[in-house]
Formats: sequence, structure tokens, C-alpha cells
Amino acid sequence: MPPLNVMFEALDRCQISLAQFITMLLTCQEYEDHRSVVNLLEHLNEVLDAFLQHPASRDCFTQWSFGVVENMYLQELCCLASEDGSSHFRASSTSTEQLENFSLTAMAQEMEVGAPRWWGLLGTLLDDRRMADSAGQTDGLGDKSIDNEQAADHEYWDKVDEIDLEGLINGLTGEWNVHPETLTSRHAKHHSAIKLMRKMIITSILMNGWNQKSNVLQSLLGLFLQSAHTPYKVINTLARLGISVSADTISMAVQSLSKELHNSL
Repeated sequence: MPPLNVMFEALDRCQISLAQFITMLLTCQEYEDHRSVVNLLEHLNEVLDAFLQHPASRDCFTQWSFGVVENMYLQELCCLASEDGSSHFRASSTSTEQLENFSLTAMAQEMEVGAPRWWGLLGTLLDDRRMADSAGQTDGLGDKSIDNEQAADHEYWDKVDEIDLEGLINGLTGEWNVHPETLTSRHAKHHSAIKLMRKMIITSILMNGWNQKSNVLQSLLGLFLQSAHTPYKVINTLARLGISVSADTISMAVQSLSKELHNSL
């Protein structure tokens, strides 16, 4: 290791601390192409890892990193929930055109484009292989437990009427960036579509919590629940959880659709 005392003495003579020196290197435009700055940026991972490993800075650096990541996710979700996006659904002016033009695939793609880091995090958290590996490690049953879960999952999909979900499944998997070889079976397609829907629902709940006007998925789910004669208490409970809109909001949407139909006659 080269002697550092010479460098420390030079900094003392210039009456500048090491922190000030590094900050000036990275913030002054006149030094942006300097070989020291280029070298520092090329070895940034090593520098950050050294901060993470140092016992005196580990906790502070970790907390700072979490803060940066949290703000990044919040900014992405805030942009998705803003009026500039297509996530706002006005129940009082609901039209058949809104319902006909709605696309789960387009909504999922908009979420991925608008919040790529958040979408990637959800993909990691919902990764089937990692969850299966984790389950096998924690329950002590190994591959047998995973095989039983997969068998139960396959049995469930065998009982589902293929006609009811085929359009939705193909819409979510056929136009998505998924390798065809990973979707060779009907079960794989269903699993991929369910994973996408989970990501959309989680994201929509958080968007609605950030901006209550961001409620397009909740509104459509509410209309579906109403058409299925779901009790109002259930709908309002789901509304409080951010999964649906309230029964009163659904009634407003239905009235708007009825008015549109009446005017068209």
C-alpha cells in the first residue's frame, strides 16, 4: 500500500478535508474528465462496498441507501398515480367507451414503463423459483413439498373453465416480453398471468393510497363485483383495503352508464 501520510500532509497544507476533496472532485464541472474522477467512478462499487463493510459507517450507509431507494420507488409510484397517466377513473362520467378501451395488457405495460425499478422489485419478490426454494428450506420437506404445491395448483387450473380465462391469459402472456419456451403449457401461461395480475393489483393499491383518484383498476373490479351481486358489505370492505371502489361509487358509475344508454335510444 502506498504511503498515505504524504497525501494527508498535502490536504492539510491546502486546508481541505478528504470529504471536501472528494465532494469537489465529483461536483465541479472542470474536473469531470479528470483521470482521478474517472478512476473513482470506475471503482465506485469497490468504494461503496468499503463503506458498507466498515464497522463505523455500516449502519449509517445502509440507512442512507434505504432512504435513496425508498424515495426512488415513491417518485415512480407518484408519477404513475398522477393525472398525466391513465389511472384516473371518474365514476360520475363513466362511459361504455372507457370500459371497451380498457386493456389489462396496456395497463401493465404502462406500469412497467412508468415505474421500471418498482416493477422489477415486485418481480423479484414474486419470483416463483425463489419462493419455492424458500418454502422448501423452511418447511424441511424439500422437493416433495414443492411438488405437492405444484400438483394442487395444476389441479385447480384443470377445474377452471378455459373459456372464461383464455382471452385474459392470452392477452397478458401473448403480447408480453416472455420467452415462448417458458410458456409451453397452459399451467405456465396461467401462472405467468396471475403473477402479472398480482403485480398490477399491488401497484394499484399503492397508487390509490398515494392518490385516491388513481382508481381505474379498483373501479373496474368494483363494477365486476356489482355485476356478480357481491354484498355491499363485502364491496365496502374491499374498498377500505384499496382493492375496489365503494358501493356508492359503483352506483354512480352504473347510473352514468344507464344515462348514456338512455340518451342513445
